[in-house]
Amino acid sequence: MELKATSLLLLTCVAIIILTEDANAIPTCCLTLSRSIPRQTLRQVKRYDIQSRSGRCEIDALILHIRDKKICAHPKLRKVLEKLKRNRKPNKRS
Repeated sequence: MELKATSLLLLTCVAIIILTEDANAIPTCCLTLSRSIPRQTLRQVKRYDIQSRSGRCEIDALILHIRDKKICAHPKLRKVLEKLKRNRKPNKRS
């Protein structure tokens, strides 16, 4: 009888894991922040996401997407990113 109960519990756990395998089910949160990121690196940022501690994660952060990497940065760097974006000159092609 105990084997049936253990098997049923194991099957239930596996089913829950499979059913919640959505990308938002288990968040990947920033745990530490980089405060000093070189401007050259910041210029390479394609986009950024905002992590809020009011959600599933414990700290506020900016998630910077640079090429195939993600960097966790201090939220105050958002102002620097916006300034760099405004000052970015479009490429002129002849």
